[in-house]
Amino acid sequence: MPQDHATNPAFPPGAALVVGGSGGLGDAICRALADQGSDVAVTYNGNQAAADDVAQAVRKVGPRGAAFQMPLDDTNAVVSIVDNIAEEFGAIHTLVFTVGPDIGQPFVSEVTPEKWREVMVVEPVGYFNAVRAALPHLRASRGSVVAVTSAATMRYAPRDILSAGPKASVNMLTSAIAREEGRNGVRANIVAPGFISAGLGQHLLDTVVSERERAAIERAAALRRIGTAEEVAEVVAFLASSKASLVTGQTIAADGGYTA
Repeated sequence: MPQDHATNPAFPPGAALVVGGSGGLGDAICRALADQGSDVAVTYNGNQAAADDVAQAVRKVGPRGAAFQMPLDDTNAVVSIVDNIAEEFGAIHTLVFTVGPDIGQPFVSEVTPEKWREVMVVEPVGYFNAVRAALPHLRASRGSVVAVTSAATMRYAPRDILSAGPKASVNMLTSAIAREEGRNGVRANIVAPGFISAGLGQHLLDTVVSERERAAIERAAALRRIGTAEEVAEVVAFLASSKASLVTGQTIAADGGYTA
């Protein structure tokens, strides 16, 4: 059930800024934050219809929700958009980064320089731009950062370099924020999902992964199953909330025990 934000706030005033909120996992994260009483600003790259649907779902729960197009490779545009979101919602209490380009599962030897450059611009560069723009607002709200990356950064799976490589850089930047910004009251944590049945994971299950490979993925997890977006979203919402007020610099693997 949605939480009564007026009597039992899980978050400081303002909005959670969910970068990549229009995707399958981002959608679940936005809904989980809204269920716990947070306003949500959803950003998207090209799929405005999906982002508008997510924002509408947030508003149906009760909090405010709005969608914003954000070109992560444009530093000045990101700053302007983030400042506008902070003004519109009064504050930004959390930056959630859950972005990943559409990728296949090539071996390293099959990755082209162009594809490597693409994933690095979308994730490490885009994340840096978003963090740089949000930090002044997070300092003001004594807020937090939650980066959603991958369990493959902890236990590498063959053919996953286009996901694990850029996300490892995101992890390091998140650790740096936790160490350097703690004195300003800003927390920063990482959620590392395993294979989930949403977004890119579902796309791969539908188009690339064979039944035999799916069975192998399930066997690799201690729980012997593929996770859901909603399960990962609950971990993100916890880390963003006041319930995790003493938690920073941590990585939580929401992977069914894949890295156990």
